[in-house]
Amino acid sequence: MRAKQNNVTFRRNHKDKELWVIEKPKLLIIGPTPPPYHGVAVAIQTLLRSPLSENFDVSHLELGDRRGIQHVNKPDLHDVLLFINQWCRLLGLLIRHRPRMVYLVISQTTIGFLRDSFLIWPAYFLGCRVIIHLHGGNLREWFLGRNWFMQAYVRSLLCRVHHVIVLGESLKELFQGLVETSRISVVSNGIEWRTAKSKSEPNSIQRYRILHLSTISHLKGALVLLSAVPLVIRHRQDVEFIFAGPWSHFEDQQEAEAFIARENLSKYVTFTGQVEGETKYALLESADVFVFPGVQQEGQPLVVLEAMAAGLPVIFTNRGCLQDTVIDGETGLEVPIKDPLRLADRILWLLDHPADMQTMGTRARLRYEACYTKARHVTSMIEVFSLVLQR
Repeated sequence: MRAKQNNVTFRRNHKDKELWVIEKPKLLIIGPTPPPYHGVAVAIQTLLRSPLSENFDVSHLELGDRRGIQHVNKPDLHDVLLFINQWCRLLGLLIRHRPRMVYLVISQTTIGFLRDSFLIWPAYFLGCRVIIHLHGGNLREWFLGRNWFMQAYVRSLLCRVHHVIVLGESLKELFQGLVETSRISVVSNGIEWRTAKSKSEPNSIQRYRILHLSTISHLKGALVLLSAVPLVIRHRQDVEFIFAGPWSHFEDQQEAEAFIARENLSKYVTFTGQVEGETKYALLESADVFVFPGVQQEGQPLVVLEAMAAGLPVIFTNRGCLQDTVIDGETGLEVPIKDPLRLADRILWLLDHPADMQTMGTRARLRYEACYTKARHVTSMIEVFSLVLQR
């Protein structure tokens, strides 16, 4: 004999004695894990490797495309076949495991949203409570640019979602008129980082290191930063600019190489390629300023949190919830989008005020410790999942 009440299962053994067994609520996490490395994949991996399993019976549907970062968000026939396989595996997980909750990160493109919706509908019709997580800031702009039919479809899907998670308070407004505020929670990203090394002024031989670490792309502001380099070295030559990460567009790489050759910048600019593990730690700890002049809408880039954790002041643009994350004038400096002149001015200001630069870096580290650790992120996610269960 077997019966369930909440998360307690009652069983009777052969001697007719009643046993109480605590069963964890079942949670299905849908999403990619590295490789390739990008924000969503790292966030999903963080959840799967966290103490989340102490509170929930966690299963996972892998959505990763192992071909590389250049294939992310670029659908082709391989993606179609991959999705068919993933959808079939989803049905198997839903039928066999019967999760009470299903969690996935929602896309902000038409093809991506349609794909995600085909993952949500089976979970909804099988009685699961669906939680979606928005890792960007472009949803509303995308939604308003769709036709009436697609907008109606988005509304129909979102009204069947039990809960929405966003990365910052300023991103709640993206769901205005689509999801009730009571069904939206803010959970910031979180990373694990060791103690930051104290920064010291470079001696007469060393140069200040200005670091940009990301997928190297015009969308991430790499070409804007590159355009600022000649403006900086007109005033100071004790600098070097490090661009770390893989190129996402061959056209961007060609444009950058042509610009460097034309402006004779080769002794001031270095491209390292992909960096991971200890190499990334060392690179961040050797830098003096971190620059993320994003052009496209962002969510809350993990590389910005890594820079703060490493004790670096961050120069940033108002994309996604970066204004919520990096406090202008305290932990970094905000610059307008696509403005290399202003970007160069802010870099020079920091170099001319080394004490302020070091103070901002120290405050950035403290803000990371208070708001953006992995432990804090996982605790907040557990609280959201528990809230959904209670409702």
